[in-house]
Amino acid sequence: MPNEIVVAGLAGAGVDTWTLWIKIMAVGATATLSALMLVFTVALYRHRDREASVALHFSVANLCATAYVAGDIGVRLCLLENDLRHVMIPYRLSLSAVVMALASLFALHRVLASRIVATRRLGAIYGTGALIAGLFWVDHPLLIIASERYRVTNVGVFADYGTLAAPFYAGCLIALVVVSIGMLRQAFRARGRLLWRMTMFGFAVFFLAGLHDMFRELGLELLPFSGLTLGCAVFQIGAFATMVLHYSHTLRERAHHDHQLRRLEDRVIRDPLSGLFNRAHLEQRLDHLPPGMGGGLLFIDLDHFKGVNDRFGHDHGDQLIRAVADAIRRTVREQDIACRWGGDEFVVYLADADEAAARVVVERLLRAFRHLQLDGTPNLDVGASVGFAALRDEDWRATLQRADQALYQAKAEGRNRLAVG
Repeated sequence: MPNEIVVAGLAGAGVDTWTLWIKIMAVGATATLSALMLVFTVALYRHRDREASVALHFSVANLCATAYVAGDIGVRLCLLENDLRHVMIPYRLSLSAVVMALASLFALHRVLASRIVATRRLGAIYGTGALIAGLFWVDHPLLIIASERYRVTNVGVFADYGTLAAPFYAGCLIALVVVSIGMLRQAFRARGRLLWRMTMFGFAVFFLAGLHDMFRELGLELLPFSGLTLGCAVFQIGAFATMVLHYSHTLRERAHHDHQLRRLEDRVIRDPLSGLFNRAHLEQRLDHLPPGMGGGLLFIDLDHFKGVNDRFGHDHGDQLIRAVADAIRRTVREQDIACRWGGDEFVVYLADADEAAARVVVERLLRAFRHLQLDGTPNLDVGASVGFAALRDEDWRATLQRADQALYQAKAEGRNRLAVG
């Protein structure tokens, strides 16, 4: 059983019920924030986000902060239950969590400076932190904690510190200042004023809380409570807000990138004049049709298109191509594939369509063509010769050749009609 230097009782130990409840709510909040941070981290790794490693070390820092607050709660509960036999366990856990949080901040600083950091270097940082944290569990007058003895004052429990305690706390404070300044610079360069201000505020609170608790641990009591609990909560809220901002920014960037990629892909597979699919895309789609796939191919050729160019000019000819393409797009079904084959020729793949279905589609197309009107082209009469062939050949190119032959048959029979090959 530990040898108490001072036991002032529950009232003298400052274990107020409201303070304890605030701390319990704080540990619940920090645990929740840590869980959310882990969810964000997993999401970033799943999306192969370049900031995933940053989120990982951020999450480790938050878990350490949660462990610190939980250890502080454990000390308070030991005092509340008047069970001081195990009070040093959560006490040592809290101090160890502070060191590991500092190690995770150093690792975070390294990955912010360069996203590609050797695993062994990060392991060395965490290994050094774990080694220093382990000193809290070894009692020796020359180390941080001299013995199992402790003292209870009106603001809490304090260990029987050894020779290394004062320089250790001073070193931790200096290390926090160094890493804070480095991360503030990185935050300002990376994201601008908003993230820089959030980071500056979080580290300022964390630094002041650490400074207060360092003096408190060394016997100089400025406030009747631990400042690091508040500092950890503020740090976690700031870290979570930063992650939310980054993730929302990442989602916006990804949505913009996907939109740009779709536009680029669309440019590659679309005919620039008509807006329909181009010949290469249709050929690729037909090459990948499953064996035995039904349907057929329509081969459409505008009648007397050269006369439109000769009478009204090539600009009106281009307008006619676009108008015909719009009519085809409005007429065919979603599962059909319409393309501009070249010049005034169009090819449409009609999915699951037989000759009867093709006749219905062609009737609607020819009706739509007859009603086309262009500015500056009075008495324009648009017609088309159409050939259809069902997909029953081993190679769709043979089917297209039959449709082409049927198209010439339609022209020979008087144009503006359908022929079946």
